[in-house]
Parts: sequence; C-alpha cells; structure tokens
Amino acid sequence: MPRAIGPLPRFADVHVKMALELIGKHERIGRKQLAEELGVGEGSMRTILNQLKKQSLISSSRGGHALTTKGRRALGKPLEFMQVDAGDLTVGEVDVATIVRGAAAKVKRGIEQRDEAIKVGARGATVLVFKRGKLQFPDGFARVEKGLAESLIETFTPREGDVIIIGTARDLAKAEEGVKAAAQSLR
Repeated sequence: MPRAIGPLPRFADVHVKMALELIGKHERIGRKQLAEELGVGEGSMRTILNQLKKQSLISSSRGGHALTTKGRRALGKPLEFMQVDAGDLTVGEVDVATIVRGAAAKVKRGIEQRDEAIKVGARGATVLVFKRGKLQFPDGFARVEKGLAESLIETFTPREGDVIIIGTARDLAKAEEGVKAAAQSLR
C-alpha cells in the first residue's frame, strides 16, 4: 500500500464555501491571504483552491484568484448574519444568527446542524423553524423566549418554512463559522 506524503488537509466543506465567498469579496486574492483569513494551513488552502478550479468556479493567475461567471452563480446570495444574545438558549459566549429561506422541510431534529457547527470549532448551533407565525424548535414542543423571538423575527422577517440558526462559540469568528456550516447543511 503506498504511503501518503505529508499531513492530510484539515478543513471542512464550509471552508470551501467560505473561500468562495472571500474570493468573491476581492477582485483578486492570494492563497496566503485566503489561508490566513480562513484560519487553515497553506496546504489545505491549496487543496481547496484546486477543488474550486476543477469545478471551474475560480480562475488563478500570478495576481491571485478570482471568481468565474460560474463561481458567481454558485455563490448565490450571501447569508445575512446578526450577533445576538441568545441567553440560556445556547452554550457559548458569542451567538450569531442567520436565516435559511424555505429550509424547514430539510430539518429533522436540528442535531445535524449542531454537529456541523461543532465540526468547524463552534460550541454548537440552535435551529428554530418559523411555523404558523412563530419561531419554534423543530420538535414544536419548547418555546423560544419572547424577547429573543421578537428580535429575530424583526431582523430577519421570516416567512412560513424558513429556518433561523444561532451558532454559538467562544469568539465571533468561530460562532460565524459554526452558523455557516450549520446553514450549509440545509442548502
């Protein structure tokens, strides 16, 4: 059996999506800057960029990497984020919320989204479904604290079947990574 050379890449699927988003924010960006902003090693960044190139989502030159037309289409509309204080609803020090439109049918128990957040270094994610004009847990049994629910509804203006995810972590960057990873699992 041939032996692999060097360490295995250490990144998650969400890092591929985040790389695409970062490249989209710049006219051109280099691998080193991307690796620093994503918090991954240069070897992992090289692997991510190769994946994006194979899918024709980016083009690369000496000046850096840029989105192709296909890459801009694949990127779609970026998620909106808001830092919130979810209180006892979450286990981290920093909470970040986002909305995934029309994804309620894809939510089972919400544990799958929590696990995706944990995989990228967040402490977890809480999934709320907008149903019959109210934010509720996927099982429909527990109630969301009124002040938090009102704040989330006012910010994101959810429609029937939308999902709001709250990522939680020790710091803002990991909370954002966690909520992105959880949201990605519903797209």
